[in-house]
Amino acid sequence: MKNTHKLVLATMLGALYNVPAMSATCIGGGTGDSPTLTCTVVDSGNINDDRDNLSVTVESGAQIVRANGRPVQLEGSNQSLNNQGLIESGDDDAIRGNGANLTIDNSGTIRGGDRGIRLQDDADNFTLINRESGKIFAENQAVRLDNDAELENAHITNYGLIQSTDGRAIQSRGPGGTVINHGTLLGGEEVIEAREDFTLENHGTISLNGLSWDAGTQSWTNAGATDDEDGVQFASGEANNYGVILGSDDGIDIDEGKVHNHATGVIVSTGTASDPLVGGNGIDVDSLYEPTQGEVRTAGPLTIVNEGYIEGVHAIGTDGASTSEITIENSGTLVGRSGTAIQFAPNQGDSSLKLSGNSEIIGDVIFGAGDDMLIVDGLTSTSGMLSTGIFDGGLGENSVFFNDFSLSNILSFDITDALIYMSFGIANNELFSGKFTNFSTWTFANDGSFSTEALAGKFMNPSAVPLPAALPLFAFGLFGLWAGRARLLK
Repeated sequence: MKNTHKLVLATMLGALYNVPAMSATCIGGGTGDSPTLTCTVVDSGNINDDRDNLSVTVESGAQIVRANGRPVQLEGSNQSLNNQGLIESGDDDAIRGNGANLTIDNSGTIRGGDRGIRLQDDADNFTLINRESGKIFAENQAVRLDNDAELENAHITNYGLIQSTDGRAIQSRGPGGTVINHGTLLGGEEVIEAREDFTLENHGTISLNGLSWDAGTQSWTNAGATDDEDGVQFASGEANNYGVILGSDDGIDIDEGKVHNHATGVIVSTGTASDPLVGGNGIDVDSLYEPTQGEVRTAGPLTIVNEGYIEGVHAIGTDGASTSEITIENSGTLVGRSGTAIQFAPNQGDSSLKLSGNSEIIGDVIFGAGDDMLIVDGLTSTSGMLSTGIFDGGLGENSVFFNDFSLSNILSFDITDALIYMSFGIANNELFSGKFTNFSTWTFANDGSFSTEALAGKFMNPSAVPLPAALPLFAFGLFGLWAGRARLLK
């Protein structure tokens, strides 16, 4: 009998020793109106809480980890989560929020087997601050706001790393979203996808996985990025770029609003890894405005200010059906790998291009059917060509303005077929030159405006304007060739 009791006792003790340790729960505190949870241990259980005004802290060293299931579910309004530890799911969202005004302040690691952070239902006015030490990873979207709820006014500030293996780093399709990036955003699809009234301020890197930029050599590398994916895509709003944005299709894809690429800014469409001509535009302009809320319609006006570097098959290009008015101010570098730097659609509306500062254009500039303007005003680096290609005004009544130069600054003038070549300088020292076609009006500082015929006539009449000594005879001969050709065309 004694031996039997010993056997039973041994069996019971063995069973107890083999029972898995239970997860320690986070420590509750606060008041009824301002409850708190503090997680301090390696296995801190899971959190599923719908209390309003709840404040959760996951301390450094604490872990909320689930191989299966969701570690953190926050369903109340005005909740906050301060994560300094590790929140991880093997097959689900690491954090899911459903209530309004949720704030997540992350200086630890958040890792989702599906999504890192996912907002649903009533989660308007979401705020995320990802600190310099913060890391957010996911297989699909690292940060996702479900668009079926049209969640509004998300505000995301990143100083650390937010990365998706296969999906987007940030997907926020509701109106009024803001992303301010000082760190790194990486994705397998569009790195940022947004919709209407979106605001982007980028001081860091926004890039597809596999793309990189070398600031020292001013060159990019494509080490197998997913083809045909944008760096940033949104419907309307404003993007201010001081950092690097890289996509294999478009760098930025926009319907209407404003893009300002500042002096330190880089926006590149790389194309495929095997062919840099199979890709999109540094900045691509869509023909339709497609919001989450409201009706799809023709896209409205767009302003592009470039002080930095933009490159693509076209640096700036539009959909073939685009008709919006586009205003471009360039004092930086525009590179079109196809040989065309700016390509407007055939029926593009009234548009303008202003060249100033250190403007450099590699490739042609092709306007559309509107009454377009090319403005040369305030160039500070006046050497070489205004463009390595031609400026083609397209259809419409198109005008060129040389706001800082007079007729007396023209060093050479040529008309060959429909192409006009002019070079400008001071005291016979050439500053710049350009090739133009399909422009009908030419305006010069202090001298007024001239039609193409009247401008050519100035060169056959030496008394009309002071010119370099050899130029009047040269221009007279050119005008004779032009006039003869004009008669043949009638």
